[in-house]
Amino acid sequence: MNAPDSNTKMPKWLIYGLLAKGVLVVVVVVAVLLYAGIL
Repeated sequence: MNAPDSNTKMPKWLIYGLLAKGVLVVVVVVAVLLYAGIL
């Protein structure tokens, strides 16, 4: 099931999109905490 075929793997843009979304969430959470004076 883990063939090196590019069609069976997750597309790179999808991986980068998920990473970017995770980073964005972290940045927003940190910004809100800083704004609220918690950190």
